[in-house]
Amino acid sequence: MKGISRVLHAGSLFFLSVWPLSPALADVSPGDVLDKTNWQKAQGLLPDPVLNWVRAGDFILEIGELNYDPSDYFPAFAKEARKKNLGKYQIGPNDSIVETATGQPPEHILGLPFAQIDREDPGLSVKIMQNNHYMQYLPGNLRFPYQSILLNRRGFEREIESVWHQIAMDGYPGAFGIPNPSGIEKYAIAVVLKPYDVAGTAIMLWRYLDPMKQDMTFGYVPAIRRVRRMSPANRSDAMFGTDMTVDDANGYDGKVSAFEWKFLRKQDALLAFLDKDPVRIVQNEQGEWYTTQEIKPVVYGYQKQGWQGSAWAPTNLLWVKRPVYVLEMIPKDPYYNYGPQELWVDTEIYGAAYKVICDKSRAYWKTLYISFMACQSDDKSVTFMSLATQQLIDDRTDHSTVVEPASPRNLWGYYAVLDVNDFSLSGFQKFCK
Repeated sequence: MKGISRVLHAGSLFFLSVWPLSPALADVSPGDVLDKTNWQKAQGLLPDPVLNWVRAGDFILEIGELNYDPSDYFPAFAKEARKKNLGKYQIGPNDSIVETATGQPPEHILGLPFAQIDREDPGLSVKIMQNNHYMQYLPGNLRFPYQSILLNRRGFEREIESVWHQIAMDGYPGAFGIPNPSGIEKYAIAVVLKPYDVAGTAIMLWRYLDPMKQDMTFGYVPAIRRVRRMSPANRSDAMFGTDMTVDDANGYDGKVSAFEWKFLRKQDALLAFLDKDPVRIVQNEQGEWYTTQEIKPVVYGYQKQGWQGSAWAPTNLLWVKRPVYVLEMIPKDPYYNYGPQELWVDTEIYGAAYKVICDKSRAYWKTLYISFMACQSDDKSVTFMSLATQQLIDDRTDHSTVVEPASPRNLWGYYAVLDVNDFSLSGFQKFCK
């Protein structure tokens, strides 16, 4: 089967393991500004669609370097767990995680399960994806207000205001004291607050540790005033009228076992970061950690006077050269709306940076990119990595959805105090209005 990268070409430290990188076709240096006059410098460092945005003049990339090492921005408990997890876990049946010593699923996993990645391991791709999922649990429970901003090439269309609540039932110490008889990996609820025509729409997710047990997803639509169970195939449907699906969150937010995974290569790539310095977080009286209004806002083309690129282009992100794993993912569900996809994952923090999406005929369709930020308390005792922005660009419809996450108007809560009872069917009712 031909790889997705060939299709696209035809159409257009911490947990780091060591093996040679694939050579890039070009190179960049901090201080470079890449635009349509010198886009060739980024060849081999960006997915083809992103390179095409630069070549067309839609995007301008400011190349820089960070004043911190992302591989060091893990919580203290995750750093301590690194040595303990070395060789402790393996990939079991159906892409599950099992203890090496017993072959049984572990009761709990602290930190990232796979502290070392071996190129020759047949479970390489699945281990990368399990680390990708568990890195999202390191900051504990989450309370994230955000806006989905819909844009066409002329500019702003519409904004949808929502809030995301998530309880991690594994991965960090706070999860270990919560009874979990159903074997849940995480709970999540997304609720739309504005505008009026979609306000009150809500989705609840139960993600099971058992790889063969499908997600339970429930949706509430105010027009019918009923909670309905959603089909797993709905995870590839557009969410709340945006260009993004449920599974697009964080690069890929579905079950690892729902896809066939293939390792393509390891290479250097240009990844987006919010800023060269860590973001400040402060603790409230409940012990939660929040971003502040001091955080740098991302300015998009439609917000910048005189901007000549696309309306949806970010104008002030920092693009940094980092090593990535490139994986091909093919859905097992024949009714899934996407065909093959290509996921680019940072080799040190395991966050997904790009997802290039094809349709079922393997023709290119759209691309998601994510930017990162380091979070740090004033005394530097609390540190972790987080996504900073998410954006999907549909090159067929010439349309984009920008997700505005932590910003001066959106204070994000980590290690949030949430009640697990709110994520039951009865608890979900209070979010459905």
